[in-house]
Amino acid sequence: MSPDLLYTTPDGRQITPTSARQWVTVISKLPTLDERKAAIANHVPEHLRALVRTMGRNAWEHPARSKQ
Repeated sequence: MSPDLLYTTPDGRQITPTSARQWVTVISKLPTLDERKAAIANHVPEHLRALVRTMGRNAWEHPARSKQ
C-alpha cells in the first residue's frame, strides 16, 4: 500500500483505513480524479468500493465546496 493512503488517527498514529469513512478521508486528499479512481479500484476492499465511491462523490460535490 502506498504510504500516502494511511489514515491518521486522532492520537497521531497512521493506520491502514478499515472503514468506508476512513477510506473516503484518505482518498479525498489525493489531488486528481484519476488518482482517486485508481486508489478506489486498487486499494479499497471490494465490499466497500461502491460505498466509498458514493460517499466520496457526495463529499466532493457538496454545495459547501462551491462557495466562493
